Amino acid sequence: MDETIAGNTGKFGAFIGKWTAYTAFGSFLLYLFGYLTLRFQLSTYGLATNLDVFDEKYLFAGCRFLVFAVTSVPNVLIVVLLFVAIGTLPYNLLSVAVACRVNAYVAAWCARPYRLSLLGVILSVLAIQFFMRRCFAVGNILFAKHLPDEWISSVLLTSPAKLSSYFSGLVAITMLTGGILLWIWPRVTASEPKIIVGLLIFLFAVQVLLLPVNYGVLISTQQLPRVAHIAGDSQQREGASYWLVSDTKDDATYFVRDSRDNRSLLTLPKKEFKLEIAAYDDIFCILFSRNHSEVRPCSSD
Repeated sequence: MDETIAGNTGKFGAFIGKWTAYTAFGSFLLYLFGYLTLRFQLSTYGLATNLDVFDEKYLFAGCRFLVFAVTSVPNVLIVVLLFVAIGTLPYNLLSVAVACRVNAYVAAWCARPYRLSLLGVILSVLAIQFFMRRCFAVGNILFAKHLPDEWISSVLLTSPAKLSSYFSGLVAITMLTGGILLWIWPRVTASEPKIIVGLLIFLFAVQVLLLPVNYGVLISTQQLPRVAHIAGDSQQREGASYWLVSDTKDDATYFVRDSRDNRSLLTLPKKEFKLEIAAYDDIFCILFSRNHSEVRPCSSD
């Protein structure tokens, strides 16, 4: 009895030790994802500012990104189940002999891990090159009269549902790379080329890091709070609208746009800071809906 209690106590202590390490690693990832989200969000707005190394905003931004990414998984699963259902129908129509030959060929092809590794590398490179890194073309968006001549502009001006579907596609291709990596990892032998597996691990890490970057550029930049009144600004322009872009411990930065479409970023100290938010506006609709033919359904307000 005493040995059982001692054994359980030791297992519980080992679990607590590992749980502490897992919690620390998870917190680090949330901070990292939050920092990437905020850093590229501000770069997209065109705000040049130094972010503090430690700030609780990173944790909140990382949690928002993680929740958005997790809620994208059901969309991915729906599409996967749809393709599986479509593919199952012709497979069931095959004869038993043909189905056995297909199964044997697939099993033999997957028996060599380097083949799946090479496939994962190719898919990852294509995803990074043609989809995930395209967001870097978007910058200084608040001062631009037109969006850049990149297909990513159509993503920024599409409906929220299509924008969410696009991000779900990025999550799907990252999950596919991770699934291939999990499948081949316990099956890699000494005779297999390790360089391809190492390259796949590196590319998978790049994809994971590019997810919060894309979230910061494409998703979190959509809405800006419009401020009704700014305390401390004695030179408020007539007919100008103000949006809060960044809020730090010492100051706040606003995006200012007047009736003549003159734009600027205004930074004010946070002494006697009073903030009155009138609404949350879709900033891309306000800035670019008249300059592009295919846009999201913007309201007429």
